[in-house]
Amino acid sequence: MSSEICYAQMAPTFEDLIQSHQFTFFVGQEGKPIVVHAAAVAATSQQLDALMNGGMEESETRCAIFKDVQVDDFIRFCEYAYCGDYTVPQWKELLPEPTAESDINQQNGGGAVCDEWAIPVKKGKKSKKGRRFGDEPIDAPPPAPEPDLPPETGYHEPSWANLESEPVPEPQYEIKPISRAPLRTQFNNRKYLNDGGPKALVLQRFEPKTNSAANQNFTPVFLAHARLYCFAHLRLIAPLQALTLDKLHQTLMGFKLYSHRVGDIIELARYAYSNPHLPDRKDNGTLDDLRKLVVEYILCEIDTIGESDEFVKYMEEGGEFVGDFWRMAKDYMV
Repeated sequence: MSSEICYAQMAPTFEDLIQSHQFTFFVGQEGKPIVVHAAAVAATSQQLDALMNGGMEESETRCAIFKDVQVDDFIRFCEYAYCGDYTVPQWKELLPEPTAESDINQQNGGGAVCDEWAIPVKKGKKSKKGRRFGDEPIDAPPPAPEPDLPPETGYHEPSWANLESEPVPEPQYEIKPISRAPLRTQFNNRKYLNDGGPKALVLQRFEPKTNSAANQNFTPVFLAHARLYCFAHLRLIAPLQALTLDKLHQTLMGFKLYSHRVGDIIELARYAYSNPHLPDRKDNGTLDDLRKLVVEYILCEIDTIGESDEFVKYMEEGGEFVGDFWRMAKDYMV
């Protein structure tokens, strides 16, 4: 733990980061080149620091190959290395299945209005002179007569001119202390950035999203968080592991579990228990954090998930998930 704290204190400044040498990662099975600043990635873990600056072949050639990582996942990791967070992946919208009613509407020309519901348009009557009723111009009302003004008269001296002038007493001014409190309030209340500024827009991309319809497939969202968790576990990046778990946890809490979306949860469980880099259950019963989160969620939503044929089939596959599920479930049985 102390080594992690000491290493965190070595985080570079932005000036050091942007002026550091460039390093190229060839990512995925396609070997896509991704160029980064070495100081940004090296600061995330001692393992990557040794890879890039430890005198190995990769540090000499300034390139490394990561075939076991998907390109999208590595880009999220690079975003975390630069920004301390990563953009939440987008869910996929599935097209609704066509129904018999929609087919009938398409055959009828997309639901056109029948002629019997058309409103007839009445034509105006024609007068004897051949002009339609209502076409006669309306005479404008005559202008209002101008008001009679009184005849002009000569100059009349105001009544107060005959009064004797009296000395006007000088006003007594009360000297009040000048308060700067309104100015201070005005100064303190100034606001130069609105809620839609660049920083707010960037932070908005980091926030986990929720679903609102059954045709929103969240499997890509769940798996992206899980894959990045496994990447951080393999590279010993504990802060990134905690961040991925937090985002996945928030996503699951806001996830509306439609019956058609139970398969999204099953795919998450299948990935968590099939990844070879995650540790199995320890002898004392301790589970990996990702697997524990998945099992807890399934138990919380067992009333819906338990009715799914996909869940039954997954249980029939066996494996360590069944044991972990039962060990946790028995503590909440009557």
